[in-house]
Amino acid sequence: MNTNQTNTISFQTTELLIKHMRFIATMQQVFGVIFIIAGAFTCLGIITAIVGIPQIFAGIKLFKSGSAFSLAASLRKGDDIVGAIENLYGYWKYFLITFIASIVFIFLYIVIIISIFVTYSNGYY
Repeated sequence: MNTNQTNTISFQTTELLIKHMRFIATMQQVFGVIFIIAGAFTCLGIITAIVGIPQIFAGIKLFKSGSAFSLAASLRKGDDIVGAIENLYGYWKYFLITFIASIVFIFLYIVIIISIFVTYSNGYY
């Protein structure tokens, strides 16, 4: 199978679709900035930077996707839609990494808290 083969997908752009694309673009840019800021705060801890760095990259990808959606709504070029979808793919990839790292940290935190609780309840302090 040739993965470099290009196929054409065409769709009709209506004013309602353009309005929805602009809304999606705005929301992606706003949440992209929020994710970048949250990732920066998460990076303040040395260990938590493992979660913060992918979160920053996810926010950047989401912001870029929003910019491409905004361009697609304004200029109505297919390349902008492709860019938006590629950046959205990158966002979900980095978000998945962030999610898995967060679950691992939560599990480790629970194990540490339980071990501390058991140690102090047995009088080994």
